[in-house]
Formats: sequence, structure tokens, C-alpha cells
Amino acid sequence: MILLIYITLDLSLFLINYFLNQISKWEVITFKEKFVPVQINQELCLHCERCVKACKAEAIYFENSIRKVDYSKCKACLNCVLVCPRNAIEVTSVTVPEQVVSIKVDHELCNMCGICLEDSGKFCPKNLFYLGKIHKGDKEITGIRYKFKEIAKCQGCLKCELLCPEGAIKPVMYKS
Repeated sequence: MILLIYITLDLSLFLINYFLNQISKWEVITFKEKFVPVQINQELCLHCERCVKACKAEAIYFENSIRKVDYSKCKACLNCVLVCPRNAIEVTSVTVPEQVVSIKVDHELCNMCGICLEDSGKFCPKNLFYLGKIHKGDKEITGIRYKFKEIAKCQGCLKCELLCPEGAIKPVMYKS
């Protein structure tokens, strides 16, 4: 009985030593959590341009009079958030490289087929799309929207981009 315990203990020590040596040979990659501007809420935005002036990386720009964020330039300094008088800039946490930080719906391409609204989970496993008010030109109409407040639920599977028949859904990835 004592011999069996000794052999088991000796084997355990051997295995622990072996794995510790293996771990020291591995390269450990870490990614620090960042907070990045995920979207600029156009209903709250005053077009005062404070965010554009505060962004030293020149990551905030206009496209068809809508403010957008260029994540390839964004340094996650959050100066834009600090100067916005209406809190129109929504922020999300990025914890892994190449994380989905937002989903954009191109309303010019969307034909309102409704596939993204199905509750089956085949299109979006977390059912993050809904019908809501959107601005198209000077009009406010009903269109497909994404639940930006629930971006943390997004698994990053990109089914939405692949299954949209019109190619109207585009994930926005943060690449460090």
C-alpha cells in the first residue's frame, strides 16, 4: 500500500514538473480591455462637431451628413465621449482582438424582407434585430434596426451578414 502511494505521488510530481516546463515554453498573448465608441446616436447628435475636433486620430467623419467612426484610426481615447454635450456617442467594451462592436444596416440595400426578424435563431441566434423608426433623407420611416444596447450578446458568428439576401447587414469589427 505504501509503495502504491509513493508511486502515485512520484508520478504526480513528475507530471506537474513536466507541465510547468511546457507552460514556460508557450508564449502568452494578452489583450487589454478597451472601451471604444460604438456608434453615434443620430437622434441625439446636435452636429456641433465637438467630437470631430476632439478626436486627435481623425477617426470621426461624415458620410451623407451622418457621423461615423473609422475603427482603423480610432485609438479608444474617448475624447469624443467626454466633449459630447448630449451623450450621443455610445461606448462598448472590447475584450478580444477583432471583436464585433456594432452591426450596421444599410437601409438603401434593405428590401424589408424580414428574414432577420424571425425568432427561430437561424438568422441571429440572439434575435438582435427589430423593426423601429429610422431616418431616411428627411423622412422618418419604419425599418430594420439592431439592438445596439445588447451588443454584448452578439456571438460574432456573422450569420446575419452571410444570410442577408441583399447584403444590407454589415458587422463592424474592432481590429487592434
